[in-house]
Amino acid sequence: MSLQLVTLDVSEFEQRILNKESFILNVVATWCSDCTDQRLNLESFVASVAEYDLSVLELTAQETKGEYISPEIAGVIEQFGGHGFPRTVLISKGNIISADNVEIISEQALLQLAKKFKQHI
Repeated sequence: MSLQLVTLDVSEFEQRILNKESFILNVVATWCSDCTDQRLNLESFVASVAEYDLSVLELTAQETKGEYISPEIAGVIEQFGGHGFPRTVLISKGNIISADNVEIISEQALLQLAKKFKQHI
């Protein structure tokens, strides 16, 4: 199985919230080495949460450190508690359930996060 993340823009994210969808949003920055390291370990996480019928979607927040791609993205990131990448957010039926999952990078830590998310579904 190869890792397939769907990359969203802000309008697609907002539409999913309005549609009361459940999903996991992984917020990254292109300059972030932790984000690159996390990506190497995401395959098991994606497979694990797929069992709960959750998709893992990705939103790139910054291409230059300290500068959000747009004011709209900055607003979304503030809803999650501010900067900190990668940030893995559980959204259930359009509601932000768990957003303080920052710098969870290793495969083991990601699998523990999947178990935590299962408790909130």
